[in-house]
Amino acid sequence: MANKETMTGVAYDGLFGGAEVEVLTSNVTVASGQKVKRGTLLSESSGKYSAVAAGGKAVAVAAEDIDAGAADTVGTAYITGYFNREKLIMASGDTVGAHEEELRGVGIFLTSMK
Repeated sequence: MANKETMTGVAYDGLFGGAEVEVLTSNVTVASGQKVKRGTLLSESSGKYSAVAAGGKAVAVAAEDIDAGAADTVGTAYITGYFNREKLIMASGDTVGAHEEELRGVGIFLTSMK
């Protein structure tokens, strides 16, 4: 008799780098006019979150896809945790390394899958 269980709808996407740092989430309001994918680095201004622009300050990671195309939308973001740098999404021309120190300052730590 095999000890095997099949689960439908659950997949590991590699975003988390480990369990060494407690993962905390927060509801955030994503500013209208954008669609944010899970794993996108987010910045905050005047209480609203946006995908971090090159040169911006990252403070969170989107925990889910958030469609704020038509209006401000509340979604979930990770505010602490341990993440794989290769799975994070940022603006074209930007690098995860440019945000690593500021992310550490807010309790988000990075590792590599390599």
